[in-house]
Amino acid sequence: MNITDDFPVLRTLDPADREIDPNGPRARADLERILATDPALPAPTPRRTRRLAVSVALGTAAAATVAALVLPSALGGDKAFASWTSSPSGMSASKRADAANSCRSHQKSGSREYADQLKSAGTAISERRGAWTLVILAGRDGFSALCITDDSKHLFRSYFGAIGSTPPADRPSNRGLAPLVLGTGSIDGNELSVAAGAAGSDVTAVSYTSPTHGKVNATVSGGQFALWLPGNDLTNGSKGTTVQVTYRDGTTATVQLSL
Repeated sequence: MNITDDFPVLRTLDPADREIDPNGPRARADLERILATDPALPAPTPRRTRRLAVSVALGTAAAATVAALVLPSALGGDKAFASWTSSPSGMSASKRADAANSCRSHQKSGSREYADQLKSAGTAISERRGAWTLVILAGRDGFSALCITDDSKHLFRSYFGAIGSTPPADRPSNRGLAPLVLGTGSIDGNELSVAAGAAGSDVTAVSYTSPTHGKVNATVSGGQFALWLPGNDLTNGSKGTTVQVTYRDGTTATVQLSL
């Protein structure tokens, strides 16, 4: 006996009706139900699970080469972002240096292809929002690396991060913004939304108006901008996010960020 000899036997065990009457009540009811369905209705869109591991959904600039890392922590800390603030505060020179060195060290261990650029990159942004620290290292050829960590536990014992380079064609004009990161991720099981990347030389301030947190001010420094907030406001960041921008001449504009 070979395997094809078994098929007739298996078919006799199939409870399905193989002799369907197209004029039968059930067939006609199914046809009417299908014809009554509105073909214009969009198909349900599942929440996008991006390429990153550890429950990350992080939007990144399509033209850039970006890697992202998240290390979970079993420690305590500010789990619910209770100390988070919508406006950033600065850091002392020593804490700024410690944060930059820690970010560089952790990114180096997980992103070896950027080792040379990471080594020579300087600190563009180093800010605090409550117990949380954000660092952006920036260097030549559009390179930047971002780290966000709960400083109340230990610098970068767990962190949210991204690293990559933006090609010349995608770098911003003097009044432009070119996000390297735009989307939602998670750290220690809590969601956070991030918008960060390169800022033109005429950009002096960027803010985002959150439905749940109100106005969130970015840090703009060293040709970079960065803001983040708890929650999933920017889950659909790949479709565009509106921010308010202030320029060096005092004028303002509403700008649509997109990847």
